[in-house]
Amino acid sequence: MRCHRFICTHYKDGSLPVQEQQATPCTTENLIMVQISVECEKFGFDILDDGIYTGDRKLGEVGQTDASWWFTRATDETQQRISCDSALDAVWWLSMVKTSPSIEPTFEELLDRPFEMLTAQDWELLREYEPIAESRELVTA
Repeated sequence: MRCHRFICTHYKDGSLPVQEQQATPCTTENLIMVQISVECEKFGFDILDDGIYTGDRKLGEVGQTDASWWFTRATDETQQRISCDSALDAVWWLSMVKTSPSIEPTFEELLDRPFEMLTAQDWELLREYEPIAESRELVTA
């Protein structure tokens, strides 16, 4: 009861100290990188200094500016930032680059696909395939 009376008395006097409102916590670069890293792990992508990779192929970049997520595709000559809703969306869109018809698959990728999945264009590419001498060697484990 004394505390309440003390506060009421000082409130009426105007002698209570003024409290500053707490600043909203800003999102640090580390938190952004953690979100991007978590999503990249789900897709099996690697994060290097200059972007997101799958194997040796650069897929693009993901970032956040002013609380807005964006991504850029490595195959886009203009490197235009495309807006999206979250880190998951950005990495998912980058994962679609791998299956984009504008990117020619390697011979090894074509050889790993089931026959039913190969298109006429894929079969034409495979007709040009010549294995390297090293790949002809049989290795036993």
